[in-house]
Amino acid sequence: MNKEKRQARPLGSRRARRALAVILAVAALVAGMTACATRAQSDSIILYYASGAGEDKKFVECIEPGTSGKYPVDDEIFALPTSLRTWNIRPDGGDTNVPINSGSKPGQQLGPDGKPTGVTQAGPEVSIWPTADFYLNTDCAGGESSPIVQFWQKTGRRYGISEDGEDGFKLDRFVNMLKNTLAPAEEAAIRQQTRLYSADDLDANVNDVWTILSRQLGAEFNRQLRDKVGGDYFCGPGFVRGQDVDWIEYVADGVDDNGLPKFREEKKRGKCPPVRITITDVAFANGDVAKARANVYTAEQNAKAALIDAQSKADVAAKLEKVGNSAAYVELQRIDAQLKAAEACRANPNCTVIIDGSGGAGLTVGRR
Repeated sequence: MNKEKRQARPLGSRRARRALAVILAVAALVAGMTACATRAQSDSIILYYASGAGEDKKFVECIEPGTSGKYPVDDEIFALPTSLRTWNIRPDGGDTNVPINSGSKPGQQLGPDGKPTGVTQAGPEVSIWPTADFYLNTDCAGGESSPIVQFWQKTGRRYGISEDGEDGFKLDRFVNMLKNTLAPAEEAAIRQQTRLYSADDLDANVNDVWTILSRQLGAEFNRQLRDKVGGDYFCGPGFVRGQDVDWIEYVADGVDDNGLPKFREEKKRGKCPPVRITITDVAFANGDVAKARANVYTAEQNAKAALIDAQSKADVAAKLEKVGNSAAYVELQRIDAQLKAAEACRANPNCTVIIDGSGGAGLTVGRR
């Protein structure tokens, strides 16, 4: 009986198949690694930290906006925003609806005769509604010593504004961080400056005082903010990450004819323009004070109108009678005294006008 002979397979073909298998395995591995790569969104930067023992995490690199980096199998990544952010205090639709209450310029207390007594008293409180537009300083040049990494390690991590993952940024925690860093700096700067202006001027934005106040706030606000977070980690709207930019700063330069500060413009250049505050509204904090001050204004305007009318009548009477004690002249003197009292009341934040049934006005003074 003849045995069937087996044909031997060529050695070269086995090696070729093994090589092909290795190539396919490597390709699959590369494809898998590419599919699992970390990718930063176009408006965020990712901080990559290598895992360590316990909480010992070591910064590795920044993954730039719109680019990919390696996948953190056992490591951690934290996404932070690169877009323009806003801290907006508004009655509705803002980050908070709670205004900053601050004192106004102190005034002198008036006596029963409507004249200053020489006793200084605090001005009424006003409610300030400001807006601040800013960027996080996301410059990563310098690695671990860069502004964005230092911000994360000193402030961001403490408030947990981002969790591990490409979509880990937490807006609610970011807002909470601002309430505890940017907002207190804003309040401190505003409360220093509002005491230079009367409540009436602030309430009515007399001589564009809101713009003047906004310009004055700049240097002090940014100093307070740096102290809160430990560095220049917030930049103004002109910020372009990693690049030098130009901006204008306003420097106090005397006072104008109304006694208000004047400013000169100075050109500056650097990588982090200062954050600026814009005052969007000011009102009396106490509604009763607002009503009383409105009465003062009304009384003052009525007195001015009455004075013009009485002056006209007195001029006619003087020409006709050629005497200084006519009824029209006496009425002129009475209304003139009333106007002066109303103007004195307007200069005193704690003076109230009481209008009687005949249209006359009396003044009362007291602390509110």
